[in-house]
Amino acid sequence: MFKKKKLIKLTVVIPSKNGLHLLKECLPSVVHAANKAQNKVHIVVVDDNSEDNTLKIAPKLFPSVVFLANKGNGTCSARNMGAHAFTCDWLVFLDNDVQLEPSFFNTLSTYLREDIFCVSCAGYLASSKQQIDGIKLLEWKRGILRFTQNIFNTNLPDMSIPYPTLGIQGAYFACNRIQFDELGGFDELFEPYMLEETDLAYNGLKQGWKIIYAPNTKPLHKCGSTIQSKTNPYTQQLAKRNRILFVWKNIHSPLLLANHWGWVLIRFQFKAIWQAWKQWKHKKPSLKKDFILSDYELLKESKLLVKRFKGDKR
Repeated sequence: MFKKKKLIKLTVVIPSKNGLHLLKECLPSVVHAANKAQNKVHIVVVDDNSEDNTLKIAPKLFPSVVFLANKGNGTCSARNMGAHAFTCDWLVFLDNDVQLEPSFFNTLSTYLREDIFCVSCAGYLASSKQQIDGIKLLEWKRGILRFTQNIFNTNLPDMSIPYPTLGIQGAYFACNRIQFDELGGFDELFEPYMLEETDLAYNGLKQGWKIIYAPNTKPLHKCGSTIQSKTNPYTQQLAKRNRILFVWKNIHSPLLLANHWGWVLIRFQFKAIWQAWKQWKHKKPSLKKDFILSDYELLKESKLLVKRFKGDKR
């Protein structure tokens, strides 16, 4: 395991929309873990235009936490705003429905090195304690890049060392502040939410930066509490729109792009295409052309991870 060489400053950023009840339940564990941290930890909650009086009530309940009002409208802008609240070495992004173990920041800090871009956490379902997030894999399927498959801890030989991963779970991950700023933070093309952290991670991977997985972290996630349920029609349509936006922005292989257009047209996703085009014109995505790794190279690396660990693909 990595040894800490210096005192590291961390800023924890938690976006929250109408989540006062979740903050009351989950934020105490974050504050407790911060108080036990060997490093300096600031906690920032960015309220995203809530209608539940979060900004009136929550600051009184958590005086050590900084509360800000998002000037934008969505998780992307909320996270970007919170990221600039303090000077720090690392940013830790959490959802408001995540509970942390007391040793979380001390465990996480052992992985924070200057040559690392992001640290992805193991994640567990709060209700059953079942692992739901592990080493993230990539898969090109039906014209879209998928990030839903994992290699879980049961397939790993050693729980005390980092492993390479090809993605992050937005509910709990750490990002090197210098590289976060170099990428321009979260692209608000994906506002109000969904795939903004995947976009950030994928851009870093294509730069050749390292993302590692910390298997001995144990955040608990009350899945489905932070945003609308995945069964909600609005969320379903937003997911279709943002998957298309992700491909348009990040995929540069002509063959993969041709495959993408074939699938979206065959599946008659004309509404999602129209919504994606309107968002593209309105938000004007930040595009980079200087990449070290190609889409195919990253997909090949994902297959090698599966072969290496013979993981459970989910």
